[in-house]
Amino acid sequence: MGPLTGPGHAAELKWDGYRALLGRCTGDQVLIRSRSSGNLTAEFPEIVAAASQLPDDTSLDGVM
Repeated sequence: MGPLTGPGHAAELKWDGYRALLGRCTGDQVLIRSRSSGNLTAEFPEIVAAASQLPDDTSLDGVM
């Protein structure tokens, strides 16, 4: 039981993150853009490395 839940209830903490679109383009280029089109690619080198294994022309939308 968490601090704001009662018996029979559950809650999950909301961790703030970045809402982003990841694109894996032809030619091994990976881009990560924020909702406002800011370039976040340099902020997440580990995600860029992992995304390089995706097929060409793949896009993902999510929270990092």
